[in-house]
Amino acid sequence: MPLMSGLDLKQAYRQASVQQYALIANNFAETDILLGLVAAYSEAKSDLLLQVSHGAASFAGGGDALAGLRALVGYARAVTERHKIGVFVNLDHVTPARVDSFLRPAVDEGLCSSVMIDASAEPFEENVAQTRAVVEYARGRGVLVEAELGKIKGVEDEISSDEAFYTDPDEAVEFVARTGADLLAVSVGTQHGVSKGCELSLRPDLAASISESVRRANLDCPLVLHGASGLSADQVRRLVEAGVVKVNKDTTYQYVHARTSCEFYLEGKEAVLPPEGTEFDPITFESGDSPWHPNKKVFDPRIVGREVQRAIAEVARAMIDQVRSGGRTIYG
Repeated sequence: MPLMSGLDLKQAYRQASVQQYALIANNFAETDILLGLVAAYSEAKSDLLLQVSHGAASFAGGGDALAGLRALVGYARAVTERHKIGVFVNLDHVTPARVDSFLRPAVDEGLCSSVMIDASAEPFEENVAQTRAVVEYARGRGVLVEAELGKIKGVEDEISSDEAFYTDPDEAVEFVARTGADLLAVSVGTQHGVSKGCELSLRPDLAASISESVRRANLDCPLVLHGASGLSADQVRRLVEAGVVKVNKDTTYQYVHARTSCEFYLEGKEAVLPPEGTEFDPITFESGDSPWHPNKKVFDPRIVGREVQRAIAEVARAMIDQVRSGGRTIYG
């Protein structure tokens, strides 16, 4: 399925809200994670929301974030074209400093269904002003805007906070009313990066209060959960029931990628690393008097890549079950 528009994504969020499930926003920076996700979501018949941060795009573009975003989105378009599910792309955590160089060109070139402007580190009035400006720019181009109010502890890309500040429901209503944001990322006790769900002071009650306050004000702005890696299935479901329709996942995929690769190469290290004391030339494949040589059936990156794809697909299936999005797609 070709990448779908912000209007299509809005329809997907409305369906999720009515039917009480959520979309996982899946961060990726390279192809093995993407291919694992595509396999899982196609099998589950669930709409696939991909997410790219400025840092991920910069990595993919060799330091040029816009080039990297074009490459990642182009690849995603090519490999999802034959699958009968909705496919969307969100720009994750774009700071005000990156709006002109990254967000606006991405919107203009049709590289995203939605964008997240993160001015949460700024004072309230500045956050309102920065968010409103992005909404005014993106809305006429059919792109949804996600904003953030409150601070989530931890590090995500270039966003860092040593402390968490819970989102205030009344302030959330004012913020949404003044900015026109389509989605609101709230701080309810999660953390960016590596965190154990059992150690978090999670507040589903606060998420429910924010969601109810926004609805009572006749505002259409569902909630987003950042820092969701590490949460249990029960914790995720409680937050979805409280009004969350978008759940971000990044750290989980990074860890699964690293662990799968590490275990694969530890098991096959004798096929890749020359014996101690043996000098091996990777250009001539000469190893002196030693009969040792590497095994291409192990070191070919496609071999470990397939293992990573399988592992990513497995964990993605489990998270699809957590948010109950399996079998739900707006694709007609």
